[in-house]
Amino acid sequence: MTTVLAYDLGASSGRLVAQTFNGQTLTTKEIHRFQNKPTFENNHYYWDYDNLVKELNQGLDKVTSPAKSLGIDTWGVDFGLLNKNGQLVSKPFSYRDSHTVPYVQKAMKHIPAQTLFEQTGNEISSINTVFQLMAIQSQYPQYLSQTTDILMTPNLLMHALSGVKLNEFTIASTSQLVNKNKQWDKDIQHTLFNRTHPFAAIEMPHQIVGNLKNHSAIQMVLVPGHDTACALSALPIQNLNAVFISIGTWGLIGKETKAPIITDDAFQQRFTNEGTSEGQYRFQKNAMGFWILQKCREEWKQQGLHFTYELEIQALQQAKSFNTFIDPDDDLFFNPVSMLQAIKQYCIQTNQQVPITPGEHIRCFTESLALKYAYTIEQIETITKTKTTDIYIGGGGTQNTNLCQFIANASNKIVHTGPTEASSIGNGLSQLRALGELHSIEEGRQLVANSFEIKQYEPQHNIEWQEAIDRFHQLLHK
Repeated sequence: MTTVLAYDLGASSGRLVAQTFNGQTLTTKEIHRFQNKPTFENNHYYWDYDNLVKELNQGLDKVTSPAKSLGIDTWGVDFGLLNKNGQLVSKPFSYRDSHTVPYVQKAMKHIPAQTLFEQTGNEISSINTVFQLMAIQSQYPQYLSQTTDILMTPNLLMHALSGVKLNEFTIASTSQLVNKNKQWDKDIQHTLFNRTHPFAAIEMPHQIVGNLKNHSAIQMVLVPGHDTACALSALPIQNLNAVFISIGTWGLIGKETKAPIITDDAFQQRFTNEGTSEGQYRFQKNAMGFWILQKCREEWKQQGLHFTYELEIQALQQAKSFNTFIDPDDDLFFNPVSMLQAIKQYCIQTNQQVPITPGEHIRCFTESLALKYAYTIEQIETITKTKTTDIYIGGGGTQNTNLCQFIANASNKIVHTGPTEASSIGNGLSQLRALGELHSIEEGRQLVANSFEIKQYEPQHNIEWQEAIDRFHQLLHK
């Protein structure tokens, strides 16, 4: 029996999960869960690093059974700046901060957008590490003058617990600063910063790199640092042409490829290439997940309306089908003061009926998300010149049975869902490989299939859905 500990942090919550492998199956037990959201101070959005470290240690203090190792995965693009004493020179900025936006155009004056895409494989997005660093260098140069090490978020937290300073490939690959050789690109840095920044070295996952400072019997394992890379490695994919979706606060839709796809179509349609646990690539679209619904829930709660998941399902079912659509990836929904007002504004701008009741909002969101994911899958099939019949979904979104059925309907493909905690399980599988208990991603995926319930949704692709698809496409092309 081997037990490993997986810290899986998303952009809205974090959890510590113990995973026990008995040689044939894997069982999981959640030990600690906590909220995680940016704080707004001095006109900027930051991550509350001190609280995150406190929560990590509190979770470890709850561990009662012997565990061999720990791994940490998080969301992408964000990072921390450490001084020579190993301390932060500033709270880490959150990708939700808009101070990076002007630096996209400033960068394009030195490197054309398509060239930057071709060099890194990453979609041009203001949230990317490269533009965050440009903003810091311009607005807070004193931070960088004190910096001796730059660590991506999971590796920053790994350093807090173990003292190890390394950056892992999958998380580094979200930065738009890593080249095809899987190394920090010095040419891009010299062009945009007139210097190279002190990023810690990039290493591949599945390796033991140290021990925890306060729990010395537990080994620190470098796992895929990006939660989507972890989730993908835990999906029991059998069809190599299958599409994957990881749904949490964000939705990531894509497929595994051996090399980055950097064609003109991929650039124009804003796809990105990020690392997999095997040193290959996820050709994917970074899309909206449950962020819109999460923000709506917050506003309803302020109004005295409290919705359980069961009440949300009931409200959706009572609302009229295909009444109103939104493009979930429209800039209006990125970080508005009021999400309900943003939805209203979008509907007015597109001459649609404005949702009134929570049920109407929930149905609008759920149908629109399914339709946008199906639209994205069509784009993937066109660009990669491969058709697929199967979609594998992991993450918290697997619990939303309406959304999963709607994705099957909108895409006319078979949807396989599970495991729900795909990111933390992928984290654990990487640790088991580092410990020599597993030897390949295929073994890990088979272990998942043996250990967790995988549900299937057959498409119910009726005339109503085809009409909805046509309407939605018209909306996107306006």
